[in-house]
Amino acid sequence: MRNKTMNERFTIWNFKDIDNAYVPYNLTDAAGESFDGLEVFTADDAPGDLQFTADPDYPNDFLMLDSFGNTECVIPISPKLKTFLEDKQIPNLLFIPVKMLDHKNRTLEEYYLLHSTEVIDAIDKTLTQLRVDRLNEDMFNRVKNLTLLDANIPADIQIFRVKGLYDVTCVSKALAKEIDDNGFTGIEWEETSEYSY
Repeated sequence: MRNKTMNERFTIWNFKDIDNAYVPYNLTDAAGESFDGLEVFTADDAPGDLQFTADPDYPNDFLMLDSFGNTECVIPISPKLKTFLEDKQIPNLLFIPVKMLDHKNRTLEEYYLLHSTEVIDAIDKTLTQLRVDRLNEDMFNRVKNLTLLDANIPADIQIFRVKGLYDVTCVSKALAKEIDDNGFTGIEWEETSEYSY
């Protein structure tokens, strides 16, 4: 019998490796201060001078996708994808400008960080295997068999971050299908039950 707490409405935003694609490296503000991808910003306090440097190990990769994998726990998206999501009028999203720099620190493109202000305590801790991060007791640094509590996620939510996990942004499967159907690049989806860290 299927477990009734298993959430099947959502999938996890992940990134697709594509040959010759631009590879983001460090995310900082103009003064060189690191950006905290876990912080929840509002429209009033979101930073406005962010920049991603290019990974020096990939000096010839300049293919610009609609979203890029990175190690900063953020989701950079293209202006085209930003417009698509804005048209959906999803209320819990901010789009934080970020410059994508080339290997000589010149602006290559202007992108945006997809920043969900909706952080939901949605993990079923009886079914999910978890280990608390000793450096940050509000977070988990080991996860297996991620199971979400459907009852904790409001019916109208389309995008949210999972409380306690560093890099998990969930997207409704209906919205994920629309993103795929519109041909946006650099994105793939991961079932919540397959997520491990």
